[in-house]
Amino acid sequence: MSEQGTERFADDARRYRLDSRIATGGMGEVWRASDTRLGRTVAVKLLKTEYADDATFRSRFSSEAQHAAALHHPGVAAVYDFGEASTADASDGTPRPYLVMELVDGQPLSALITPGRPMDPDATRDLMAQAADAIGAAHAAGIVHRDVKPANLLVTPDRRIKITDFGIARATEGMALTQTGQVMGTPQYLSPEQAQGGTATPASDVYSLGVVAFECLTSQRPFVGETPVATALAHLREPVPELPGDVPTDLARVVRRAMAKDPADRFPDAAAFAAALRDPATVALAPAVAAGATAPATQVLGSVAPVPPPGTDDDEGRRGLPWLWILLALAVLAAIVVLWLVADGDEEPTSQPQDRSPRSAATTQDSPTQESPTQSPETQETTPTEEPSETATESAQPETFDIDESAYVGRDVKDVEKELRDLGLRPVREELENDGTQTENAVDSVDPTTDLQEGDEVTVSYWGKAAPVPGPPETPPGQDQEEDGQ
Repeated sequence: MSEQGTERFADDARRYRLDSRIATGGMGEVWRASDTRLGRTVAVKLLKTEYADDATFRSRFSSEAQHAAALHHPGVAAVYDFGEASTADASDGTPRPYLVMELVDGQPLSALITPGRPMDPDATRDLMAQAADAIGAAHAAGIVHRDVKPANLLVTPDRRIKITDFGIARATEGMALTQTGQVMGTPQYLSPEQAQGGTATPASDVYSLGVVAFECLTSQRPFVGETPVATALAHLREPVPELPGDVPTDLARVVRRAMAKDPADRFPDAAAFAAALRDPATVALAPAVAAGATAPATQVLGSVAPVPPPGTDDDEGRRGLPWLWILLALAVLAAIVVLWLVADGDEEPTSQPQDRSPRSAATTQDSPTQESPTQSPETQETTPTEEPSETATESAQPETFDIDESAYVGRDVKDVEKELRDLGLRPVREELENDGTQTENAVDSVDPTTDLQEGDEVTVSYWGKAAPVPGPPETPPGQDQEEDGQ
């Protein structure tokens, strides 16, 4: 990123002038910018300097540009340009990638979901059908989004949906950017197969869309655990909670089918989900797990359960089930750890806040794998030892977590303080001088955001009261009359 005076540019050619920062996430930051060549306002996404020399993050950044640019749909934020600045300000001088996108006039769906105030079912049906249309266009192009969530669904003033953030999208026939068994996505919206480290398919995006629809209709997420591991396990084995009674039966059936544990029981892709939302009567609904019933263990655990040693049926009945759950928990923990090490933060080309649950990462010590044995499948029949697995962390160590700064920027300081206190943090205000161009009491930054523990202080910088705009000088009494008489 080059600079001259007070102006900053994303590129060496000085075409894209960075005007104001919109959001900051785990992988990059988004700016409102000006295309000085075409005279239009755009959004510019910059890879964070600390990741500029990381091959994985650079690949993901490039992948986002390629996937989004390949899609031409009114429901997908358009990509205009992609490049690197050779004079980037990375510590080692590594070129810093940038992505130029359509600046969407709107706010994320997460900002419209108010706790305790479910969204109107008809409005939910319309918005989710639009989102499914756009995701369906990606599926038709052979692309799986893999991170569908309210923060990535922008709603314009005329109630149109725009999909953003293809940072971890994957071409169904292409090479994945992650190794087998790694988990990519956001735990609250993660499909069961993704939580197990399996391959994401169009049906995985359908599951995430179903979770978003559930959240709109209830104003709360269906599965919320104390840790990312607990949340992932809930997606794997907990039944889908009941929807409110005022949700139309046909809509409830469509949402529940989208959230089926088995991908084969869901709609095959987002286009089919959109069609069902608009006209449920024309779509045959496959049976899904009923509310209050736990899915059979074999449906959830088949891909991770080891082959048991020879033995009698009675022996297998006594030994198999506990071992299945222990090994599942171990596999999920390992996958979730990778998720929090490499997953992208919430970034989008708007000036609005993003996900309302910004506690985005945790290094947990209360995982279900604390008492997991370290035996191989070949020695499975032996009595489990009390020694913790190698992937478990000592429970005596305090839990740490990260928060997503972009979830707070632009919001009222009082609301941000309350949410930080709910996370066990101690917010400390820092008032910034407002020259009149900033919204009064709007949060500008939150620091620190990583490796936090309950009780830590977090500085919340916000814009103070706007300075009064000087008016025209007052005319001395009688001067107007004197001038009129001349």
